[in-house]
Amino acid sequence: MIYYFLPGRGLFGGVKVAIQFIGLMSSLGVKIVAVLPDGKAPDWFVARAAVLAEEQVWPRLTADDWLMITWPPDYPRLKDRGKLVCHCQGTDELMDPIFADQNVPILSCWEQADEYVRQAHGRSTLKVGIAISDCFFHDGSIKWDNRVAYMPRRGWELIKACMKANRSLDYQPIDGLDEMAVSQCLKQSGLYLATSIGEQFGLPALEAMAAGCAVISVPVKGGTEYLRTGFNCLLGQPGELPELLAWLSEPAQTELRHLFRARAVATAHNYRLCGQRRRLARLLEQELSWLRC
Repeated sequence: MIYYFLPGRGLFGGVKVAIQFIGLMSSLGVKIVAVLPDGKAPDWFVARAAVLAEEQVWPRLTADDWLMITWPPDYPRLKDRGKLVCHCQGTDELMDPIFADQNVPILSCWEQADEYVRQAHGRSTLKVGIAISDCFFHDGSIKWDNRVAYMPRRGWELIKACMKANRSLDYQPIDGLDEMAVSQCLKQSGLYLATSIGEQFGLPALEAMAAGCAVISVPVKGGTEYLRTGFNCLLGQPGELPELLAWLSEPAQTELRHLFRARAVATAHNYRLCGQRRRLARLLEQELSWLRC
């Protein structure tokens, strides 16, 4: 059995990525469950995963089982409990002790994470990929060209600067909503501001691209995999975003906005759940066969 430990079920991208990974692995015949402190599954997206409370795990744990971690604090508290495997969703410096432990296999979700582990620790990873929910892909909903979606939880000062410089635009926050409500908001918005400085992958920006938004983003570590400035988005330093928003929202850039949106949706199709499932199926036949408990 694989026990995938999570610190909670709050509205965080890492929780959703983990639960989706569990669901895909389970659909491929792998015995895997999510382990949360209270044993309750997240209720803000469709969670297709079995869930246990931590206290239920310890009596049934055997030497053949794996403890999967993604949150750095779980490494010191679980490393003596059993065999660890890391589902790597970021390269924060707090992850370095995990990467340095040769006894912990690393499953990386995107290219930058794989490159970091190779360059900084001389180790290889197994690239299991990442995906976004199908509900985000644009379905022909009416899209308001001047509506700007944003996540206020991170980069609020930057959002306020953009609002002050571009008062004629309609701004729509997506914080505190469940996945379906977020997807509906994004599918109706023409633009998306990604303002989370220091973001690991930038999952909301990719979801916005799937929804057909023209994305303006600060630089993102893992986002270099899908954000191609001038092709499917605009990238800029934090202080440049108000000016970039003003420029891209001009009537003269209508054709470019439509082009960005079309290319964004095409890019996001590389991150569909069915594609990640095919990748995992191949890996489970070869490099990841040891996880078939």
